[in-house]
Amino acid sequence: MKKAFLLVIMATTTYLTAGNLVVTNGQVKAHTEVFGDSSINPSTTGLNSHLTMGKNIESIRGSIDISMSILKSDNKDRDEHMLEAIEDVKYPVAKYTFKDVVKSDNGYIVNGILYFHGVKKPLVIQAKIMKSNKKVNFKGTSSFLMSSYDVKPPKMLFLTVRDQIDLDIDVKFETR
Repeated sequence: MKKAFLLVIMATTTYLTAGNLVVTNGQVKAHTEVFGDSSINPSTTGLNSHLTMGKNIESIRGSIDISMSILKSDNKDRDEHMLEAIEDVKYPVAKYTFKDVVKSDNGYIVNGILYFHGVKKPLVIQAKIMKSNKKVNFKGTSSFLMSSYDVKPPKMLFLTVRDQIDLDIDVKFETR
C-alpha cells in the first residue's frame, strides 16, 4: 500500500513540476538542391508548440506544429512549385511528436514521429538542447526523403530536385 501511495505522489509531483514549452523565437530551415543548378533553402517561422518538460531535458514530450503554407525561399516562382508539390493547401501543417529524448555524447537524440504530407514516419533529430532558468534552446538537424512521404520531387524542364531534405531546427522556448 505504501509503495502505491509513493508512486502516486511521485507521478503527481512530476506532473505538477512539468511546464509548457512556449515558442518565443524559432525557425525550421529545409535544404535540398536542384541537380545542375542551385540550392533550395526554404524556411518557416510558423511554429506552434504542444510540448511539456518536467525537471530535465529528457522529460520533453508532446508535439510541435510546423506551418507549411508560409515556407519561403529566395525565389518566389520556385516557392510556388514547392508548395504545389507538398500540397500545402491540403496539408497545411506538419507535426513532429517527441517520443523520447536521450542524452548522447554530442548532445541529445530525439526520437519521434514526423507527420508530413499525410504520412507518419519515425524521424530522429540530433540536437543540442540547453536549459537555463525558464528558457530552453533547441538546435537540431535531421534529414528525410520526400518520396518517403509520398511527395514527388519537382521537375522543371531538365532540372530535377534532389529527393533528400536536410533540416536545420533552431527554436527558443520559455517554460510557463
